[in-house]
Amino acid sequence: MDARRVPCRTRVSVGLGASALRSASWAYGSYVGGRVLVLASTAILARLLGPEEFGLVALALVFTSLVETVKDLGVTQALIVDQGDGEGRASTAYAFGLGAALVLWGVTAALGPVAAAAFDEDQLVVLLAVLGLNFPLRALGATHFALAQKRMDFRTRAAAELSDVIVRGATGVGLALAGAGAYSLVGGYLAGTVVLTLVVRRRVDFRPARREVRREHFSSLVRFGGTLTAVDVVAAFNNQVDYLITGRVLGTEALGLYTIAFRLPELLIRNLAVVAGQVLFPAFATIGRGELAGAFVRALRLTVAVAAPMAVALAVLAEPLVLTLFGEQWREAVDPMRALAIFALIGALNIPAGTAYKATGRAGVLLWLSAPRGVALVVALVVFVDDGLVAVALCQLATSAVSALVGVILAARLLHVALGRVVAAVAGPVAAALVTGIALAGVAAVLDGLAALVAAAVVGLPLYLGATALVAPDVMATARGAAPGRRAAPEPDRAG
Repeated sequence: MDARRVPCRTRVSVGLGASALRSASWAYGSYVGGRVLVLASTAILARLLGPEEFGLVALALVFTSLVETVKDLGVTQALIVDQGDGEGRASTAYAFGLGAALVLWGVTAALGPVAAAAFDEDQLVVLLAVLGLNFPLRALGATHFALAQKRMDFRTRAAAELSDVIVRGATGVGLALAGAGAYSLVGGYLAGTVVLTLVVRRRVDFRPARREVRREHFSSLVRFGGTLTAVDVVAAFNNQVDYLITGRVLGTEALGLYTIAFRLPELLIRNLAVVAGQVLFPAFATIGRGELAGAFVRALRLTVAVAAPMAVALAVLAEPLVLTLFGEQWREAVDPMRALAIFALIGALNIPAGTAYKATGRAGVLLWLSAPRGVALVVALVVFVDDGLVAVALCQLATSAVSALVGVILAARLLHVALGRVVAAVAGPVAAALVTGIALAGVAAVLDGLAALVAAAVVGLPLYLGATALVAPDVMATARGAAPGRRAAPEPDRAG
């Protein structure tokens, strides 16, 4: 089938159907391949650059990430669930998004001197002006990207994202070898965005038409997207405030170490949550309210089945992973990474609940959950940041755990799902992950470095798969049926 001719609506059967699961497998396949490439390029760059340079770019990305949350007032996200005049609304979203992106580029450049003065880093002036280019570059393909998600066309997204990470890594490493320093990270970032935009524009059958732009289209889209924008702003603040406070109090070198501590949990688990949300949002939006409860439980079970063993492995094997991949100069990133691995797992658990809120028009609940967490996080960071990077990571972990627990409980009540059913859904995968973690701890106790990682892979993966087959056989059946190219009947919901 031509990837540019995918139907706008894909039916999802009770409990999250086979079509959605195969879409998830394409998305996650792209995610896995992309993360391997990103990890390889990060490992090379970590040996070519130092903590100071990583910290400097991380600080600049904090500002661009915060600005990005308002890039189009959620209009492109609203396209995913909107069922109106598709071409007209998409053209309106494209025009508005591109205009907003140009404005945000100017705002980002203007923030450069302010950031440089606040953190005593003169290079932030140029770094922010250059990084701001990413807004218009990404806006040229943002509507196409949203339409691919709406159509469950994750092959196109996979092609675009893999092209992005390949070009980003190659460009970054090349510039680092040429002595570009922190600008090698920035150059790679922009080059990847250019290629991603070109690929998605080539593969998605949409050409914006100026005559289709309508004020009424924008008004209807922004009513939904505006709430999501507020949620994104608060979430971005919660995700970036630890970087801001760490950079301001502990300095850019400490921030560089914290960035590397975050790298593996982010690549292997947090980005999994993003991929899951991209698949679940259009899938949840196309099923009936009566089917949503089963879909939520099953999505939560599958998310835990993938994320829990990764989190446990990262926490147990943090030292050999950091030293083998990045080098001895990053040793101080080991202990923060242990806490951040569990924090990333908790973030992944939030995705099915958050997606259920959005799919049922209750996106405002996410705002009421995120705002108190943000206040608590800032207070905790201000009090404990002087105790070092581990304390910063634990502040994120503790506040996220409370917010996630409340969020899952509220989602269960909204969908009329008994809490016992939720517990039963996650118990099997968690048990399998803990058993695997005990075995990996034994490996780490007797081996170190690359030998520990090889032995852990040989022991851990078969053990987890075997344990999962015993305590959660439906998860294994679903994984087999969701493989790209396989035909599988939808599995019944057996999570409780």
